[in-house]
Amino acid sequence: MENKLPRKLDDVPVKLFKLISGESIIAYVHDIEESSGALIGIEEPMKVIVEGNNHFVMTPWLPFSSQKLHVLEDFNVMIQSEVNLDVKAHYMKIILDEVSGNPLMDDETKEQLKRMKGDNTLH
Repeated sequence: MENKLPRKLDDVPVKLFKLISGESIIAYVHDIEESSGALIGIEEPMKVIVEGNNHFVMTPWLPFSSQKLHVLEDFNVMIQSEVNLDVKAHYMKIILDEVSGNPLMDDETKEQLKRMKGDNTLH
């Protein structure tokens, strides 16, 4: 099996979405090929709240959902953007710390996440 995990933080597909509801979310993005771009696969979406002096807080967007992968319809998105490396690193740290502490995850997945987390550095 070919390992398709990103090896560098630059390669991790994390985007910021401004929704028509006014919410801002950041999420790991997956392509949904059969949707012709009308559907956006998002994993581990986090709601972004910007406070004074440009400080921000991330909280789970769907905190009670039993699944981590969701489909967002493009007509609900006003704008989407790449995020800078600092924000991406913060998001990935939150997600990877949460996932690596999960006792139900199999050892192979934990090992892949450790490699991914270890290879993501900021310079």
